[in-house]
Amino acid sequence: MQLVSLDSNDPNVISLFAEIDRLMNSLYPIASDQSLPLNELNQPNVHAIGLLTDEGIIACGAIVKKFESTLYGEIKRVYVKPTHRGKGLSRRIMQNLMYWAGQAQIPLLRLETGSKQTESIHLYESLGFTRCECFGRYRDNPLSVFMELPLSTD
Repeated sequence: MQLVSLDSNDPNVISLFAEIDRLMNSLYPIASDQSLPLNELNQPNVHAIGLLTDEGIIACGAIVKKFESTLYGEIKRVYVKPTHRGKGLSRRIMQNLMYWAGQAQIPLLRLETGSKQTESIHLYESLGFTRCECFGRYRDNPLSVFMELPLSTD
């Protein structure tokens, strides 16, 4: 298993993002989709990683650097293929993203996840994320859970 950077032109990435979109569209109304679009993956403010095996990319996640009143990184597209769940891969992705954010001196991580994704919410809470108000372009939505984690950049 190898940690790789994601590229929007990679057929494995295109397929994985389509799989994520199908899942999200089966859980939530399309109008509430807040996913990182594939065409933004190669932007300079995006750090996107995946775990690559002989089967292709089996897990992924990204941070989008944003600035409103403060610099923060928004966690996006954390996903593990169903056949590889329960092996700690989402935690591994998150820990790598958190390390990268610390190295990039991003003082705060934020995320929005769906209220039906209880395993994801438990993972984020176990990593120290706490619930917060909506941020950025998000609006209050009963299907959304907003979380944040201050990082020490010392």
